[in-house]
Amino acid sequence: MEVRQRGLKFNAQRKAAWLFKMVLALAIMVIGLSSFHYGEAEAANVWLVYKDAQKLEAQGKYNEAITKYKKIAPEFIKEKEFGNAAQIYRRIGDCYKGLKQYDNAVANWDLEAEYSGKANQTQISIAAKRKANLLRSTAKLYVEQSASPGTNYGGTKFVPANGALIGAYAEMDKAVNDPKQRKYFTDQFPRMTGKKHAAYLLYFNYGSDPALLAKHLERAAASGTALQIGLQPIKGLDQVKDDAYLRDFARTIGDSGVPVFMRFANEMNGGWVKWSGDPKKYIEKFRLVTKVFREEAKHNVAMVWAPGANPTYTIESYYPGDAYVDWVGVSLYSIFDPSLDPLKQGEDRSSHLDKFDYIYKLYADRKPVFISEGGVSYMYPEKRQDKTKWAVYKMQEFYASLPMVYPKVKGVFWFDSNGNATERIKYYMLSANDQLLNAYKKAVSNPFYLGSIGEKAPISYKPINNSTILAGKQKVSSYVKTWAPTLSKVTYKIGGRTVASSSALPWKAEIDFSPYKGKKIEIIVQAYDNSGKLVTTQQVKVTVK
Repeated sequence: MEVRQRGLKFNAQRKAAWLFKMVLALAIMVIGLSSFHYGEAEAANVWLVYKDAQKLEAQGKYNEAITKYKKIAPEFIKEKEFGNAAQIYRRIGDCYKGLKQYDNAVANWDLEAEYSGKANQTQISIAAKRKANLLRSTAKLYVEQSASPGTNYGGTKFVPANGALIGAYAEMDKAVNDPKQRKYFTDQFPRMTGKKHAAYLLYFNYGSDPALLAKHLERAAASGTALQIGLQPIKGLDQVKDDAYLRDFARTIGDSGVPVFMRFANEMNGGWVKWSGDPKKYIEKFRLVTKVFREEAKHNVAMVWAPGANPTYTIESYYPGDAYVDWVGVSLYSIFDPSLDPLKQGEDRSSHLDKFDYIYKLYADRKPVFISEGGVSYMYPEKRQDKTKWAVYKMQEFYASLPMVYPKVKGVFWFDSNGNATERIKYYMLSANDQLLNAYKKAVSNPFYLGSIGEKAPISYKPINNSTILAGKQKVSSYVKTWAPTLSKVTYKIGGRTVASSSALPWKAEIDFSPYKGKKIEIIVQAYDNSGKLVTTQQVKVTVK
């Protein structure tokens, strides 16, 4: 009996050891802990620490779990096991998320993105960075000043010295454009929005009769506005040739004398258009169209190259070259989408403004850049849920912050239409939503936005983060982004004392910096959500001259 019990005990121990090894192997596979470069003892120790951390995390003991995880990550980095390090930083970030310490969560997801990138795990890196950005809190401060000289861009046509032209696509909005009732957007859209617009977008299918543009050109000339023409080769790039049709089309526009932004075959970086997929041919045809228009309509046509904001990885391969592009545009849209919410609370935490960043950084130093079409939808199409409050905030944030964050922007066109061009119905029409319309009126009343070509904005904005500011009373504004989708108030503190508060974008306030002359100070920026809860505190260092 004793021998049998001993044998059973031995078999049980062997079975337990075998099971332990199997569980260890499976766990390592699950979290990506592969290719250890340690000895057996070190590997077992790492596993035990990880196992303890995992248990603590499952129990909601996040601080203790973080302490354990932080012991593991440096070991992987030391051994250049970057994929494994990335996985550990993901777990640390998740623990901080559980503690609602979102700044710490973001810092660790940034590390996840960094080390997964080093491990050539590109998609994981992209996803980690996107997740971090959705919860990232930042505060950028600006002081309002008189107009800056701006960028000349070598005398490129229609470029304002300072400020951005405003425009719209309004042809489908019957409240402002109904030929049967003698309503035309060139007259009615300014009346609806309370401000003259510099230009209007029209789509035109390549191969259609140029005479169809005649009335539009006449009305543009009469109203003193420009046109942006979206010339679309709907039968594919092969139909575009240097022939009588293209020459006649260019001459029709040239003879009108109307300022025209010729946007040929836009959004080529996306697979939803027929002219996508062959960058070499696209470049060849864009250059051909540029050549013809510069020969037949050189005095009043600027060539526009305008990809979509996404996908970004294909954009540069379609660029025709500086010699063939006058302006760079981008299609920039936001439709409510909670699927990427890191907090799983059904919120869309994305920034409409930040979507302009990629194009701006690539081209703004070389070419005048603008939003050639775009908008924020006031409906969540999949659920048919009204998202007007979200859309109003995102629109106001965009127009209020754009002159500060991206001062070289030279134009913005709102897509004033509700349509079903794709499987997602899009809701941008201002006349269909009074709240959105009123928000737009307020947004474009900013003197930075220009209603005519040749105008110049009287104001500009100077960034003051880690910079200098003059003593005296200054008009300070800010771009504050947090994990909260919308904010209700921003306060400014210096030396522990609240010196200003604002409840409207762009959080403008007048602050007297005279008491701090000659000093280096910290401005504490605190942002509150719609319930009045403090969601972030940011420090901005400035030197007062």
